[in-house]
Amino acid sequence: MKETDKLQKEFLIKLGNRIREIRLEKGLSQSEVANLCGKERQSYQRVESGNINPTIWYLQHIASALKVEVKDLLNIDLPKINL
Repeated sequence: MKETDKLQKEFLIKLGNRIREIRLEKGLSQSEVANLCGKERQSYQRVESGNINPTIWYLQHIASALKVEVKDLLNIDLPKINL
């Protein structure tokens, strides 16, 4: 696996963990958030588990469902990419 692929996976896992943390603070289930986003629970679950790279538009839907800003979802230590 290339270094950039490893960094991307690390980022997606951190992002998913942050979204899960906020969801749990709000006392919501994955199904409830998915429903508020208009997505399938399985799709939303893949975001939380870091198995998909959501679009910024999908993140906007999640942020709205959680009543936070997109920047709050991204409040994680981002990996440094050496290009």
